[in-house]
Amino acid sequence: TGKLIVCGVLSIIFGLICSLFTIIAEMIVGFPGFETSLALKAALQITAVNFFLYLAVLPIIALTCRRAGSFLVGVIIAFVYGYGGMFAAGNMTLANLYPITASLGMVGYRSYDTAVNWNIGTCSCSLVFAVVISAILILCTKERETTQTKKKVKKVAPKKGW
Repeated sequence: TGKLIVCGVLSIIFGLICSLFTIIAEMIVGFPGFETSLALKAALQITAVNFFLYLAVLPIIALTCRRAGSFLVGVIIAFVYGYGGMFAAGNMTLANLYPITASLGMVGYRSYDTAVNWNIGTCSCSLVFAVVISAILILCTKERETTQTKKKVKKVAPKKGW
């Protein structure tokens, strides 16, 4: 669980770094209408989306982090899971329920568009459900780890000679 907490903290730190790069890029390009209040709002939204995406992907991390050699499997599952968000975004009901797109709803992504109707309650429930599934997976894998004991097999070096 310590690794999972560190991953959550890292998602927040990387969100802040991403926000900083976004503001620097805006200053270099010089888009009109830059305001400090909008930059702070964007920094908060980018950081929050990073953390909410971490919560959405947490069940996959919890499922694959304890098994040796399952990193690539987790990456593939997370890719397909995230890719599914593109299909869920076409329907606002699915977008509110699907945890990847629900993270966008939590920060009000594209709220200015009248076609986008985020339901914060549904989005919150979706992410809470992902966290509950993660907690169950973590508790189940902890119990299984204590019951399994690994025995080291000593390899005997082959004798040389006749």
